[in-house]
Amino acid sequence: MARMAVLAVSVLALSACAAPRWQKPGADANQVSADFSDCNSMAQAAVARDSNIDSDILASRGRDWQDHGTLDQHRTIIASETGERSDAVLNACMAEKGYSAAK
Repeated sequence: MARMAVLAVSVLALSACAAPRWQKPGADANQVSADFSDCNSMAQAAVARDSNIDSDILASRGRDWQDHGTLDQHRTIIASETGERSDAVLNACMAEKGYSAAK
């Protein structure tokens, strides 16, 4: 279970690093950083319940998947889905605050 939590946090951290640079007329770097941090926190909260459920699934099915040699694949899929959900929430939040992704 702790392993899944570490994996989820890693995915969220990586998605934050890979996030597009955001721009908004009149927003300085401090405001962009604060808004991004706020949206990132919102995204983490939005996927927390699902991450906990995924952890439970891994705890209950992990042994079966390990015996069949598919545990790493399942972990990768779960982490990817969590990252995608988190990114969607973060992007929607930033857009709601008036930002657009820099090109």
